[in-house]
Amino acid sequence: MDQQERIEQFRKMAKANPDDDLAHYALGQALVDSERHGEAVNVLRHVIKLNASYSRAYVLLGLAQQALGDDDAAIETFQTGYAAAMNRGDLMPATEMKQRLADLGAAPDADKMIEVMNAAAGDDPDAGREPGEGEVRCARTGRIGEAMTMNPFGDAVGGWIQGHISKQSWDDWMEMSIKVINELRLDLGDPMGQKAYDDHMRDFLNIPASLYADAEG
Repeated sequence: MDQQERIEQFRKMAKANPDDDLAHYALGQALVDSERHGEAVNVLRHVIKLNASYSRAYVLLGLAQQALGDDDAAIETFQTGYAAAMNRGDLMPATEMKQRLADLGAAPDADKMIEVMNAAAGDDPDAGREPGEGEVRCARTGRIGEAMTMNPFGDAVGGWIQGHISKQSWDDWMEMSIKVINELRLDLGDPMGQKAYDDHMRDFLNIPASLYADAEG
């Protein structure tokens, strides 16, 4: 089967299943493989409209936008996709999009992380009120949650986490950290492995990079 036949096959599948994100993704992949990037962009945008957490669709969409010379659009796609992938726990696509952002001279966007979190969780029931005693407005979710009662590291980074991250988000990171170590096969005894771990934690919790720069300085 040649490329055009594959495209037409997937196009029929997508047309027969208009709400099937996988069918549309397959069509988008076939179009990218055939270097029909303009068509692929429209198809992959539809995939994300159907399923905003489809991590691989963001990767493919960003690549198609880059192929068309639209680096600004690709950066925005990779930033949103990175946030969606991290929120879902899709570490491999997240890692790939972070590297592609770096290659474009950009980085994950903290506001995108909060935007994606809020969209996934629905409307904020605490909008308009200030945190009460034992509460904090979480820098990861933008929402009010239970405050942490201890500094997890005993240093400036841990102090920031205690003052800006809810217990729920910290628990979410504890769960995510196991995936980070296992799926990326990190050796925390190796400085590079520890740095990769710290980078994922920083991005997941929206920790300011300046805290790490101060520590290194």
